[in-house]
Amino acid sequence: MMARAKAAGVGKMIVPGTSLESSKMAIALAKKYPGVLYASVGVHPEELLNHNFEETPLGLRELIAENREWIVAIGEIGTDASSEELKNCMGEQRELLRKQCELALEHDLPVIVHTRNSLKKALEVLDGLKKMPRGQFHCFSHDEAGVKEVLSRGFCVSFCGNIAWSKRVARLVPLVPIERLLLETDSPFMLPGKRNEPSNVTITAQMIADLQGQSLKVVEEQTIKNAKALFKL
Repeated sequence: MMARAKAAGVGKMIVPGTSLESSKMAIALAKKYPGVLYASVGVHPEELLNHNFEETPLGLRELIAENREWIVAIGEIGTDASSEELKNCMGEQRELLRKQCELALEHDLPVIVHTRNSLKKALEVLDGLKKMPRGQFHCFSHDEAGVKEVLSRGFCVSFCGNIAWSKRVARLVPLVPIERLLLETDSPFMLPGKRNEPSNVTITAQMIADLQGQSLKVVEEQTIKNAKALFKL
């Protein structure tokens, strides 16, 4: 996988955690491939269905304190209302998001935000913080109003392979200034019937270039610049 990414021209990759355990794995990978892989640590809202809510922020705080030099972001964090079970724990989701955003502000780290079917809920949490964190709304799939809400708060936006099969999402790409765009694959997800991987980001980049009316070179250069600035790579 690493060789295929390198062959595709992918020089640096962020490995996001979605739980305490996967965050530890992300850090281990960053240590194994310094300067190529970078860790993002965080607890995804779906983890609340499996873990003790009270223990999670404390464990994350300790993980950051012990490994800060390898960490470039807090994420994947956010809200998710894609099932009744998740809707029923939205209060806990919002509180977990708030605590993780506060950690991000404390350590001067950007956030990578997940908001499936719940953008308004996440924005309410962000608006209630003492300071708006910088960051990225990933795998964006909301609407035009949602794009405006996110951009007005200073965030970057990224799209995945969903722009290939969702015309509704594809129509949002031109609404995001290229200076606020990031590239991602959301590996190993977002590739129907197959296991996604980082080398496929070149496909997403070409689709975004076409939708933005830009050359692939311009999109690649600007999104690299954006990522380096946001994550301090």
